[in-house]
Amino acid sequence: MQFKLLLNIFSLCASSVFAQSDTSASVPFNPTWQARHQLQLLVDHAGLQITTSHWPLPAAALQQALIALGQLTPEQTAGQEFVLRELQNSLSRGKARIQLRSATEGLPGYGDNYTPGSSGQMVSPAGSWASADSAFSLAGRAGVKIEEMSNSLSGPTHGFGTEGQGQLRLEDSAAVMGWGGWNFQAFAHRNWWGPGWQSSMISGSNNPAWQGLGMQRSSVMSSVSPSLAWMGPWSLDLFIAMAQDPRVGPQQAQGFLYSGARLTLHPQPWLEMGLSRAFQMGGAGRPSDFKTFAKAFFGQEVNKELTDSFVDSSNQLAGYDLRLRCPSQPRRDWQCALYGQWMGEDSAGKPIPLPSRFMSLWGLETTYAQGRYRAYAEYINANIDSIPWAGPANSGGGYVNGVYNQGYTQGGRWAGTAAGSGSRVFTLGWMDTQTGLQLKAHTGTVPVSLGAFDPLHSPVAGAPHGQLRGLSASQDWQWKGLTLSPEASWVHLSQGQDTGGNRKNKLRLGLTLQVPLLRK
Repeated sequence: MQFKLLLNIFSLCASSVFAQSDTSASVPFNPTWQARHQLQLLVDHAGLQITTSHWPLPAAALQQALIALGQLTPEQTAGQEFVLRELQNSLSRGKARIQLRSATEGLPGYGDNYTPGSSGQMVSPAGSWASADSAFSLAGRAGVKIEEMSNSLSGPTHGFGTEGQGQLRLEDSAAVMGWGGWNFQAFAHRNWWGPGWQSSMISGSNNPAWQGLGMQRSSVMSSVSPSLAWMGPWSLDLFIAMAQDPRVGPQQAQGFLYSGARLTLHPQPWLEMGLSRAFQMGGAGRPSDFKTFAKAFFGQEVNKELTDSFVDSSNQLAGYDLRLRCPSQPRRDWQCALYGQWMGEDSAGKPIPLPSRFMSLWGLETTYAQGRYRAYAEYINANIDSIPWAGPANSGGGYVNGVYNQGYTQGGRWAGTAAGSGSRVFTLGWMDTQTGLQLKAHTGTVPVSLGAFDPLHSPVAGAPHGQLRGLSASQDWQWKGLTLSPEASWVHLSQGQDTGGNRKNKLRLGLTLQVPLLRK
């Protein structure tokens, strides 16, 4: 299993990194799409020593890498200053954000709010403390989000809570202890694992924040140890969280444990690679003892066949991703990159149970006009055996299984791509980072449901599904520290029936106002 590789690398980390990092504890940081764009430009063209397909990263790690940059062009200096300003504002000022939005589903991509309705959020400034010898440090931040029900397929409800119409979440909260080059943390945040801009096949923007405990490398820059220097900039993140899943079916293993691990490395200036793994285990009616967790951790007794006598220890998803930058063209105004992500099940009954039967994501991106604009084309196929060399295609959709009938979800929402199980969706995206304008067009098929998942809804007559067409536009305006962001999106699905906030024809309008909590 690929996770054995993670464990082997972690043992090297324990011996060579624990005593060499000078990065103090810091809270996790998820950049806006504009800041991620600038960071990617600095990695591709200015030698910034970070990874860009693994979010969040420790804020101090990004600051350390950005400050270490050498001589830059005026455009690169502007990008560096933009990200440092966003980092500093998030740490020292906090934010309050209100989003007014019609209660319908959309197709959230990187950095988007998944909530199918209105929401409000407050995040405090970050605090930190370090010991006199800097061997031990603390950092923290408090965040709270109130939103309409995340499960858009639910019927009318009242009150607050997992099953209620209103839901209270601790999104963007963190308590971090730094020691020996690692951040040990209790957190509530969303992840983005992968090189895509519209989708991640394992952990994306479509679901509520995971609340859990974990550890992450406190720096992202290359290791000084010869045994790890070949990896270039790298990050390792391991955590375990409790799902916040509403009841959507009988005998549901509600309140399951979700464990994730990701290793991201940048061994060459033109190559970034990622190894990811996640599994669901425990929950109501399921074994949740340490022995079962150990079996799940080591990939044992999974994918039960009819002839097997064991009880499935878990539902697992694992795989790989990479981003290949095109050869540099210094005399051209545009640059490009290819990227892909492949996520499959852990194979059972083999000496080394590597992931197999992959779902897939493929993408091409380009920047031009001195990096002002980014355009991308991205295709996802959430069916197993969807990679070209897998042989005859299997029509079975991913993210669903017989053990966890709520599917691979969090808060009733798909935890991978927002298009859900069995989907095939092609997206064209365009960004203007100078004006804050973002445009997207989508086409494809959604055989089960968009955004949320309810196993009791028949694909034939239930939730909206079928042929997909979609358009979206958003705009960010900055004025004296305020951010005003209008948005509009339209999605059409050809089959099914309107269910809750999940509709065949969805026109969604929204307006977001974000203000700093503290004024300088």
